Amino acid sequence: MAPPPPVAGALGPEPQYEVIPLRGIAREVAAQLPPGARVTVTASPAQGLPATIETACELAEQGFRAIPHLAARMLHGRSEVEELLERLAEAGVAEIFVIAGDASLPAGDFPGALELLETLSSAGSAMTVGVGAHPEGHPHLADAEATRLLQVKAEHATYAVTQMCFAAAPLLEWTRQLRDADITLPVRPGIAAAVGTARLLRIGARIGVGRSLRLLGGEDPGMRRLLSPGRWEPGPLLDELGTAAAEEPGLALLGPHVYTFNDLRAAREATAHR
Repeated sequence: MAPPPPVAGALGPEPQYEVIPLRGIAREVAAQLPPGARVTVTASPAQGLPATIETACELAEQGFRAIPHLAARMLHGRSEVEELLERLAEAGVAEIFVIAGDASLPAGDFPGALELLETLSSAGSAMTVGVGAHPEGHPHLADAEATRLLQVKAEHATYAVTQMCFAAAPLLEWTRQLRDADITLPVRPGIAAAVGTARLLRIGARIGVGRSLRLLGGEDPGMRRLLSPGRWEPGPLLDELGTAAAEEPGLALLGPHVYTFNDLRAAREATAHR
């Protein structure tokens, strides 16, 4: 079992920015984000895991806190995991984000994130580990089962990152329920940066059809707001969450996880002075 996760302050209130490992993104990160910023790098079947690892290593070598997503279903087994961890450590990467991934079938021994987390723990990995969470409902699990699974994952993780949230109330209520269930993982709220419809769809077409693209055609009111002519503006939500974090320190809310859609200027501006 991993040691208890640190309190929120140990991980800092600064935001982290999620990028898609498309060509030139490392240069864009260097041009738009503050030195040493936390940058997570997505993994998808469309891009392939090598793109994720190469981008993360390049960012780490430039001095950023690079956090590659390790998608369990894209990995074949323990030996591959150990090789990746060694390569990442040599590049200065000290943190990973573990997800199940969008692949319909696992490539090897890891059908889900939990199995990969257990392998990391048994291998004695020193990496800081983030995991995903779903305040407004897991796509494949009932709420009680999703909470039970997160409780088990919490034994191997350091913090949780939520799906994209567009309102504070559901996120805050879910976080209070976690604390009532003795799940103490600090939480990074997932926030979409302001982004235009055309850019969002263009990026989506390049990364392949996955959960995010399916959301675009769904009935989720947050996504409809995101795609409305007036654009989504995350500032008021960030302010509301910042107030809640200050007033209820027991929530252990960290800085936001910003889904940038690779529009790093908009992401940086949205989180400035917050």
